[in-house]
Amino acid sequence: MKLKLTAVAAIAAFIFSSCEHDMSVETGSLPGGVLNGTAPAASNFSTCKDCSYYPTCSGSVYHYRDTSYGATTGTAVDYTLTYVKDTVMEGRNYQKITGAGQQNTYFNCSSGVSSSIILGGVTAGGTTVPYVKVTALKANEPVGASWADNITSSGQTALFTYTIVSKGGTKMVAGNNYADVIHVHEQTTVDIPGVGAIPAGQSEYYFAKGKGLIESISIDDFTGLQILHHILLSANIP
Repeated sequence: MKLKLTAVAAIAAFIFSSCEHDMSVETGSLPGGVLNGTAPAASNFSTCKDCSYYPTCSGSVYHYRDTSYGATTGTAVDYTLTYVKDTVMEGRNYQKITGAGQQNTYFNCSSGVSSSIILGGVTAGGTTVPYVKVTALKANEPVGASWADNITSSGQTALFTYTIVSKGGTKMVAGNNYADVIHVHEQTTVDIPGVGAIPAGQSEYYFAKGKGLIESISIDDFTGLQILHHILLSANIP
């Protein structure tokens, strides 16, 4: 199972091409029931900017460019993501973000832990994954801290392991110089029955204080080639 990667995912970030099923989940009733059989606590932030590395507010607009690389050349696509509404999923407050031609994504941030939910995603092999949740950033953790997400589809499990590489640096992206940047490295391994866990891909994520995800670079471990470069062109966060 090889999942395509995207920008909003946040962050995680996946490109999923399929329709979404808002009515089945925005009441807190998720496919498969409550995760891990435990109802999570409600969000504990009072305003959208309390989570400074993932500020998602009413009126927010983000302009991104994704460059997907083939065998010889890259193809760039510019698009705009906008805040739609607040909603409740799995007992937490989430902000819904969408854009033309982009998969709807839901963001939650509590105590610096930023989670994203994508619904009805499709893997590169064409298998629908009805519910995917990833935690792309734990902003309050120290350099060297790690955590992981698991996604299972068609009998295979992908493990996404995140590690904070650095905090507090600066980074130039699309002509904009960002301060207080957190750099997160993500390694993807796929557990193939009868074979075991093999490296499948890795990404570098850069989050800027007051802006969110400003850049990500994804590499295919099988070929060693860059497959996606995602950058923030500009953002308006009220």
